[in-house]
Order: sequence, then C-alpha cells, then structure tokens
Amino acid sequence: MRCVILGGAGFLGHHIGRAMADDGAEVWSVDRALPAPGSAPWLAGEIQADALDLASWWDAVGGADVIVHLASSSVPATATEDPIQDVQANLIGTLQLVQELRKRAARPRLLFASSGGAVYGRPQFVPLPESHPTMPMGAYGATKLAIEHHLRIEESLQGLSCRILRLSNPYGEWQQPYGVQGVIAVFAHRALSGQPVDVWGDGSVVRDFVYAADVGRAFVSAAHYNGDSRIFNIGGGSGHSVNDIIQTLENLLGKSVERRVLPARPYDPPVNVLDIQRAQQELQWKPTVAFEDGVAMSVQWLRTLS
Repeated sequence: MRCVILGGAGFLGHHIGRAMADDGAEVWSVDRALPAPGSAPWLAGEIQADALDLASWWDAVGGADVIVHLASSSVPATATEDPIQDVQANLIGTLQLVQELRKRAARPRLLFASSGGAVYGRPQFVPLPESHPTMPMGAYGATKLAIEHHLRIEESLQGLSCRILRLSNPYGEWQQPYGVQGVIAVFAHRALSGQPVDVWGDGSVVRDFVYAADVGRAFVSAAHYNGDSRIFNIGGGSGHSVNDIIQTLENLLGKSVERRVLPARPYDPPVNVLDIQRAQQELQWKPTVAFEDGVAMSVQWLRTLS
C-alpha cells in the first residue's frame, strides 16, 4: 500500500507517517516544506510541492492507494481574520484535488483530518457524538465542515472512498510551541523557559486531548476500514482542564508554573469532549497513552529544542 500524506512534514504528518510505515505502507510526504533532516526515516520519499496540486506530485510518487489529507494553510484565528483566503486555499484547493483525481480515474482512499473542536460549535451536551448538530462558530470549522460535505458528495456520485476523522486536540512530539495552537506544547515550552502561561478565566475550561501517536493509529485503522460509517471522532476519551495541564507540568518539572490570568472569553464553552464510541466499535481503535504519560513525552521532546 502506497500512502501519500499531504502536509506530511508537519506535526501530525510525522506521527501518521510513522504509524502507516509501521503497518507496512510505503509512505510519501508532500508538503511545501521538507521534514527536518533525519526526523522521518520511515519515509520512502518526500516531495516539496503544493500538496493540493495533484499534478505536481502524483506521477513522481507513482500514484497512491491512500491519501491522508492534513494540508491546511489556516488555523482558527487566521481563518476568522481572512475567511476568503481560508476558503480559497483549503476548500477550493481540496475541490481541485478531488477533480484532478476524477480526471485521472484514480480512486484512492482519502482520509481527511477534520476538527472535532470546530465543526460542532457550542456543545448542546457532552460527550459529543458524531450525530451532534454541526453549527461551527467560526470560519475554520465552517470550511472543515464544507470539505466534509463535498467529500461525501464525491463518494456518492463519483465513488471516491472517503473517511473523515474529527480530531480533538492532538499533542505530542514535533508539535512546535511557538504558534497560536497547541496549548500543551505552548504551556510546556513556557514552563521550561521560566515564562508565565496565559490563563483565560479561572482555568476550569475542559478540553479533549489525544496523544498524536494514537491519532496515527486511528488513521491506519481508517485506511483499512470497510464498514458503513464515514465520520469518526478521534479523541482522548476524557477531558482535562487548563488547571489540570498546569498541575501536570508542575508535577513533571518539580516547580510551580507562573500564571498570567486574563479575563474569561465568552465564546469558550466550559466543556468540549468527544464521544469516541464509534471509533472504538467500528475502527477497533482507542487511545492507549495516558494524559500524564503523553505530556511527559512531549516535555522530554521539547527539552531537545533548547
């Protein structure tokens, strides 16, 4: 099985690529960036190109049996600032990719990384199953949901096999701590550097975190899955508050972490945890890395950056 990971040089691309290779796949990365030298020895090859421009890489890799679609030029904050660019780059880019596959009569399986934190919107109840209403509160979630719908239509009308994985909040090695996403990486990096961490409100907001190596195994399961379900929540199975993260870091580092307390944000739901029963039952998948162990491995990796 040849697996091509669009956005394969990134954080999740490393974990999914390693999991696919461990399963026996020939794994290629297609990304505007190249993986750091020596960071992805499991790759059969890497192509520096626009991942959504099929013509720039399809022949070079020899086609694909599975395409893992991680490519995204936006995060929630940037999508809100410029929703037109978000749609043009991510939604239209995906449609162009799909149309090129159609022209070539290519029918790989496409695995799309959607967002369990963004597509559902404000939770009406928790944990959130795949059947929970989808009412995104921002442009990022709206674009992810639009891509989901277009992939559903493409499978129905053109036979392109698609599976959609709605991820909670992945964390782990290779997650860069300098951006606006990835609270565990950001907090851990700042704690290691003796800098304060920003806490909005009283720190009681609860989110669902899943170790990225477990996400990699979920994609392997979805690549092989031939049942009727198309959408799967992939999460940690439980929630952890901001205060939990800080306490875990303090226990690991043996020192207190300074907090910079900011006003609570009204758009932050108090709890967001995914129901992962469908993935457990249909994909035979479940998270295996405990939260504290995953944070410890993330901290260990971050120490190598300093």
